[in-house]
Order: sequence, then C-alpha cells, then structure tokens
Amino acid sequence: MLINTSLRDARLVGRDAEVAVLDRVLAGAGCVVHLHGPGGIGKTALLRHLARQARLAGREVVEVDGRLNDDRHRVEEAAALACVKPDVVLLIDAAERCRHLEPWLRDTFLPRLADGAVVVLASRASPDPEWTLDPGWARLFTAVVVRPLDASASRTLLTHRGLVADQRDAVLAFAAGNPLVLCLAASAGGWEPSGDALTTLLDRLVGEVPDAAHRLALDVLAQAGVTRESLLRRVLDDEDAATAFSWLRRQPFVESIADGLVPHDAVRAVLDADLRWRDPERHEDLRVAVTRAAEPDRLAHKAFEEGVITALRTWRTPREFATSVLLRSHLVPPDSADPVSDLRGAIGAAVDALRVDPAGVKAHDALVATYIAASGTHRATARRLGVPYGTYRRHLTAAKERLVEHLLAR
Repeated sequence: MLINTSLRDARLVGRDAEVAVLDRVLAGAGCVVHLHGPGGIGKTALLRHLARQARLAGREVVEVDGRLNDDRHRVEEAAALACVKPDVVLLIDAAERCRHLEPWLRDTFLPRLADGAVVVLASRASPDPEWTLDPGWARLFTAVVVRPLDASASRTLLTHRGLVADQRDAVLAFAAGNPLVLCLAASAGGWEPSGDALTTLLDRLVGEVPDAAHRLALDVLAQAGVTRESLLRRVLDDEDAATAFSWLRRQPFVESIADGLVPHDAVRAVLDADLRWRDPERHEDLRVAVTRAAEPDRLAHKAFEEGVITALRTWRTPREFATSVLLRSHLVPPDSADPVSDLRGAIGAAVDALRVDPAGVKAHDALVATYIAASGTHRATARRLGVPYGTYRRHLTAAKERLVEHLLAR
C-alpha cells in the first residue's frame, strides 16, 4: 500500500529553520542535536523528516523510543548497530523518558559510536547544561528549541489539512500554534472540544499528572494570568503549594518569567476547556477563587508595596485607611463587615509574625519603634533602639521589604 506522505510533510510547515539545521547536520558527522519543546509541538515530525532524508542519502537510521527503552541496557541493545557501522544516524525520541541516562549517554555510550555517526535527541525537557559546559561536547552539540507556529504557518497548515476557511479562525485561536492541536482540529472538520479530543490532547500536551493536588495546580495555572507560589498557597493547602509550584516550573509547557509561571497558550486553552467540560460548576468556582487569590499580583507589586508603606506611616490615624489601595487586596475578605479593621489586623499580625522569626526580630523592633509606637524623628528612634543611625536605616529598609513579603504570602 502506498502511503501519502503529503500529510506528514504538512506537519513541517513553518519549520524551515529547524529543517535547515537538521539538513546541515546530515551533511556532516560526529554531531549531537537536541530538539526540545512541549508535547505536540512537532519534534517527532522533524525526526521523521531527518530519517527520510538520511535513508534517501543511503545512510542507515537507528530509531530508539525513550518510552520503551528507559534503561541503559535496552538503549545499548536498540542502538547496537550505531556502534559497529559507520555513518549511522541515531534518533532518540521521547528522550525525556530516559533523561536519567543523559550523563551515561554523554560520557560512556556516545563516545563508543562508530565514525561518522549523527545523533539527534527529541525531548520535552531542555538539555542537560553539561552538554555545553564540557568543552569537548560544546563544539559538537546543538540545541534547537521547537516553538509554536506563527499565525501564517498555522493557517497554511490548516489549509494543507483541508479545513474550510470559515472554520479556521476558531481553531487558530484555540490551538495557539501547536501543530498537534491544529491537525486534530482539522481532522475533525472543525473545533468543538469533545471529551475524547480533550483526553487525547491532555495526554499528549501535558502527560502524566502525579495526583489530584498537582492537577488542581494545573487548573490554577490555566486560570491565572501568572502563577506564583503565593497564589498557589492561597488556593491549595499550604503543604501542597511549594511541592506543586516546584513541579509546575519543571514542566516543558510552562515558562518562567519575571512575574511567575505561565503555561503555553495551547496548554492553557486545553486545560481550561477540559475543566469546563468535566465540571462547569467547579470551573466557575475555581475561576472566582483564583481571581480573588491573584489580587495582589494584579495590583502592581509597586502599588502594593507603596500601600503597605502608607499604611505604616498613617498607622496612628486609622481614618486614613479608608482610602487605602490595600482594601482591594487579598488582605481584606470580599465580604468583610469592617474592611479597615480587617486590613489593620492583617498588617498588625504580619508585624507580630516577624517577632517569632529569628531573622526578623530586628525588623520587628524597627517597625514597631518607627511606626506602631512612633517616638519622634528617625534619629530619635535610632537612639531609643540603641543603634547607630546608619544601622537603624538598614534595619528599617529590610524590615519594610520583609513585611511586604509576609503580606504578599498571606
């Protein structure tokens, strides 16, 4: 039976840069290429292209699936030909499943390959830094990030897949440049996420989730604009937040930016659609909970910090709190009967908490002496605390920073 490869070729739309790298590698020898990107982004399609081109050039191709070969003995057996025959092209897909073997591959197995071998790994995880830290490997190693397709390439892919024009915009908005989502939608003749389709996408884009707490963390990630550990702590139990946040930041479909963690757009869309399909009421409840929990993150950090400083400076005149920007923050419950009292209580509790923190005793004393039990000028306060003025100023600056951190983490 003849297999029409045009549909497979369509998966390479928009991949000119990646294909050019692989073609250059195929023309050379003794190279290692590491393709990495989230699930469904097109890494396997690139490996298929390279395998096809290598065979056309008369080179032997050895393909290893990391999902089936997760110990070194299986890898050695699967890739044995590359150790005895020159010019073999060794392709290792799903390399994240055998990532624990990367040091062994680099230090022991790959140096045993026959002359002229080319090695390409495709992984959801970024490469081990040792590839570039080792001077011997650095000159032979190339890392290629496989990113989502741009709008033009996405539209072209849908055209190649035969999706009618009036259905493309909805698919483009949902897929966010992920080739797997684009192809699945085109095959279905449009896009109305069904349970089966969402299950397939979650399996491919996200993979295994350890437990219910991690799944909830994923759902929070999808609902929040940016996720910080403090936000997770407000939605999850305290004991789960740090573990879940650490897990999230290691996922290949999550990016760490200055403000926190953000998922790739396609993953966000699929997680959101899946929760809405599974449990619409839970979806709405979580959306509201995340909106409330994210308040201090939406309130610009600088504005939150300035609000705290203003509250300290006006501590002895409670009526000034009636216009505080912090009344719109998570420090005040949405249904509060006395927002000013609740806000003052939250700040006072955070100041008191510094006293029981061994590293925060000086911070507590500086804040109380300066603002809570104010006694004249800063110089007078320094004399009262029995420290040089310069030392007092350093303590006070550190104290305000520590207090803001405590309040953000509530």
